[in-house]
Amino acid sequence: MSTRKERCWGNGMKIRIAGIAFLSLAASAAGAHPTVDSPSLSFLPAEGQVVDLLAQDAGVRQAGAMLNSAQAQARALEAGPHEFTLYGNYLSRATNTDGRLNEWTVGINRAIRMPGKASADEKIGAFGIAAAQNGFGDARHQAATRLKLLWLGWVLAENDAALADQDVAAYERQLAATERGRQLGQAAMLNVEQVQAALAQARAVAAQAQEARLESRMTLQRSFPGVSIPDAPPVMPDPVAPPGTWPEWRTAVLEDNHEIKMARSEADRREWKARRASMDRFADPTFDLRTFQERSGHETGFGVGVSIPIGGALRQATADQASAEAAAASVEAHRVLRDVEIVADRDVIQAQQGLAAWRAAQAAADSSAAMLKRMQRAYDLGDQGLTELLIARRQDSDVRRAEARARASAHSAILQLMIDSHRIWGLGDEE
Repeated sequence: MSTRKERCWGNGMKIRIAGIAFLSLAASAAGAHPTVDSPSLSFLPAEGQVVDLLAQDAGVRQAGAMLNSAQAQARALEAGPHEFTLYGNYLSRATNTDGRLNEWTVGINRAIRMPGKASADEKIGAFGIAAAQNGFGDARHQAATRLKLLWLGWVLAENDAALADQDVAAYERQLAATERGRQLGQAAMLNVEQVQAALAQARAVAAQAQEARLESRMTLQRSFPGVSIPDAPPVMPDPVAPPGTWPEWRTAVLEDNHEIKMARSEADRREWKARRASMDRFADPTFDLRTFQERSGHETGFGVGVSIPIGGALRQATADQASAEAAAASVEAHRVLRDVEIVADRDVIQAQQGLAAWRAAQAAADSSAAMLKRMQRAYDLGDQGLTELLIARRQDSDVRRAEARARASAHSAILQLMIDSHRIWGLGDEE
């Protein structure tokens, strides 16, 4: 009776696993979430390339292997912990009256799971698969975040290097003009030395920027070997708030989060493991069938036996341990939910403040550019000195770099909000 029940459950488990795979494929084909159109995506790799890059990530491959492991474990739980054992023995003995006698025994035994244990094993396996699936999704999520950060770091490093080269070119032009003025008696040697010092400093900054550019490019290529990096870096457009309201985005992060789902699945798995351990305080009975021959066939027989281990302190301690681990997993699930709520709030705050900071930085950059243009005109007319012009140029360089960083930070915050809510790159398709 129990064997038939386990066989039926096994077929049901296979159907459930196949159903999970089908639903995952259906979600991928139909799209788990509506497509988001944002300027923050325009200078990143195409979605198809990103999906391939995420699939090649070592952490994602490891999580995929762990998912295969969880599925194999579910099959093992389906089969149950007991197997048939075939045994036998042969004995040849001699007596004074009957001579040599041949005797043997052959038997087979197997333990049978008590009622309820197979169902508990089913749930343990199913929740294990669910936890591993969400672990796989979370690994893709983490890989997407790394790709975003490394790509933005490379674009920003390229921008810094370009700004540094522009500064060097500007100081070189200024030096050439100042040297001509000195030759014509319109500038002092001190002016030439001032520009030379500013040029030397600009070249040092450019060398550092070039080093950072090469390092960021190398890190991106090594972290994601399949990435296609263009020779000319893409231009970061003006960041724009994502479509929808900020509360909607916060809710999306909470509703579609692999960490929460994984923690809940693990808590459920631990809960059922605790129930299973409690059931194991009553051991499974072992049934034995045997046949034998004694006295060279003068005596033959068939026997049936049953044995049941008597549970004691070990089984009780194991059940208590599993119960404590289940309680700890439940607490962990609540902690993860609280942490994700903090992440959701932080994502929205960073996106809002990132946009505000970029607008302020852009206004400062526009004002600085206009001021530098006026200072250059005033210097050419002799109304301003060289020192003031060099200070204005240095300040303009700092403001332009700050604007680029604020622009990148705003894009990063908006992209993180879309990543955490699984609105891009198929991050919710595996659910």
